[in-house]
Amino acid sequence: MLTPPTTSAPPTIDLTTTSAGRDTALRTFTSFFEHVVFSGSFRVLVTVDPAYPVPAEERARTLAFLRDLPALDPRVAEVVLEEFPRQVGLPAALGVLLSHAVSPVGVHLEDDWEFTGPVDLDGLIEDLHARGATQIVFGNSHTARGGTFERPGEATPVAGTKVPLVRLERSSWAAHFMPLSPHVHATARWAPVVARALATTDPGLCVDERIREQVIAEDGYERHRVHWMREVVAHDIGRPWLAARGGHRSLTPEHLAAVPVGRPARLDGGELDGRELDGGPLDGGPLDLRRSAELRRRAELVTPGLTHTFHKRPENFADGHYPVYLERGSGAEVRDVDGRTYVDFVSALGAATLGHNHPVVTNTVKEKAARGLLLSLPTPAEVGAAELLARSVPGVEMVRFLKTGAEAVAAAVRLARLLTGRDEVLLAGYHGWHDQLIGASPGVPSALLPLARRTELHTADDDERLLADLRAAGERIACVVLSTPYHRRLTAGFLTELRDTCHRSGALLVLDEVVTGFRLAPGGLGQHLGVEADLICFSKGIAAGAPLAAVAGPRRTMAGFERLRVSSTFAGETVSLEVMKAALRYYADSDYYARIARLGRLLRDGLNRAAADTGAGPVAVGYDPMPCLRFAEDPARHARTAEAFLAGMARRGVLMRRDVNFPTAAHGEEHVERALAAAAEVFATDAFRSAADRPADAAPKAGATR
Repeated sequence: MLTPPTTSAPPTIDLTTTSAGRDTALRTFTSFFEHVVFSGSFRVLVTVDPAYPVPAEERARTLAFLRDLPALDPRVAEVVLEEFPRQVGLPAALGVLLSHAVSPVGVHLEDDWEFTGPVDLDGLIEDLHARGATQIVFGNSHTARGGTFERPGEATPVAGTKVPLVRLERSSWAAHFMPLSPHVHATARWAPVVARALATTDPGLCVDERIREQVIAEDGYERHRVHWMREVVAHDIGRPWLAARGGHRSLTPEHLAAVPVGRPARLDGGELDGRELDGGPLDGGPLDLRRSAELRRRAELVTPGLTHTFHKRPENFADGHYPVYLERGSGAEVRDVDGRTYVDFVSALGAATLGHNHPVVTNTVKEKAARGLLLSLPTPAEVGAAELLARSVPGVEMVRFLKTGAEAVAAAVRLARLLTGRDEVLLAGYHGWHDQLIGASPGVPSALLPLARRTELHTADDDERLLADLRAAGERIACVVLSTPYHRRLTAGFLTELRDTCHRSGALLVLDEVVTGFRLAPGGLGQHLGVEADLICFSKGIAAGAPLAAVAGPRRTMAGFERLRVSSTFAGETVSLEVMKAALRYYADSDYYARIARLGRLLRDGLNRAAADTGAGPVAVGYDPMPCLRFAEDPARHARTAEAFLAGMARRGVLMRRDVNFPTAAHGEEHVERALAAAAEVFATDAFRSAADRPADAAPKAGATR
């Protein structure tokens, strides 16, 4: 906690601002001084960066105003202006400001806010010290949009403060921000975070996002204890200024501006000028996929099957009405090669548990890659990662790392055959493409088919049939490999009976937690239902999307690997192991599991309400953190309806899968709300009604369109 000052406010504090030389600065400073209550004085520090094409006369008028601030308000003791002859970008301008800042407490404004309510700065500084906060953000229209401070469970009032304050809960979309919007800060704590963010995070992101990444990477939510004024006292005037002048350049020299969801942009991050490809906003109209089509044409010449991942093939979504190629991702959003940004619930088939480009992943990669990707002997990362996984999952004592989920399950089956001396296995669900796991399929030798019988657990009757098959097969079964169906929830009673039946017959229970591990719980379905397996297979979420898999379990079974030739040159690749360690720590120390479960419930239940409003039955089922679309029991009808739904959602800026979907740590309520608004429109369309075989006269409720 900060040491309280000896007086109610320091005699002089730094007031820092980055300006583009535009005349919005006049309204910012004039309105601030009119509304601020402060018994001390200000040392005003301003950088002037020609980031926008401000007319010379406007720039000159702004500079003259800034130099004359002491005449505007006697509390301005000094003005320091740093004018740049060319654009340096907001990160560099902030760096210059930080080099000037000397007061223990500072205020930061930016040049595009108008104050309309009182700011008790004396009181806020007392609260800053008393609460041990790094920053208190002035209430502003940007953060308050959409009811951030109104929604239940998102903001908690803080008792005993001079100024009414709130703290945002970890689940809030703004919880980890230390924004550049108007605020008061403890300089010795605020400035180093900003400096580290500018030095280590992705320069293609806006500065607020970079600071947020740094706070997340440092797990700084409790350390910095950012507070927010409850009342809105400042309003954004920068966007109207930009809108009145049309196009503008990014504030980063790299010109990698963030693209608003559903709007087109050039792949280099700049704006479309009307002569380039522009398919318009994602408002339900057809998608212009010309660049995707060209890449697809090229891929068909060099890539059998078009893609290297079966479940990413176009026919698994809505071929012709859905982007085929993505160019980049950030947080909960992805951008396709045709320049449109979407909310993403595909989430790399569930592997991107933290969303895209999360600082826990990217900062670890940047730091660890410099030490070498794949060394010539084992590394400490292998030992530390195995130890951490064993501590994270109940019942795990030993770990063997591999690279893919299919490898992990194949290795577990081979180990089970070694330990039991038996050849036959029962498979429930999909476990990858290896011969011994997939059953009857082109290229699989017919001699292998009797050794692996595969079933799907569509209903509770299927559960009973699996148990009956296991009892009947008796001592021939080496193991049962189970991954949960997504459209229904298995019970603890069934899974317990399956394990006990395995053990009575001398077989092993292998849980395929490739999708469910580090999503339902660290240990996946088994931990979720309280049932420990003999072997557990992990991938996807184990390293938040980095290529890694593992077989894990108790020593009594895992020690058998010493007698098996299961090996991978790349299993010891250090960066993925380090990412795994960082991700598992983040899962454990944050509200990750509760967050994705809450967002999944909101998505599933909201989809069902939206469908009911237009006359459809329930359309989403399954576990909370992985809601599954289920439009019909008949597979053909479900596929047809799902394709129409996915096409409509993509046209409205939301990407989903036709079965299981994946909220991530990067998703917020605003992403779910966008998906639900899009779904309400899609359910009311003729295309969806036709695909679902619903009567056209089942009219939607008022307000449903398109």
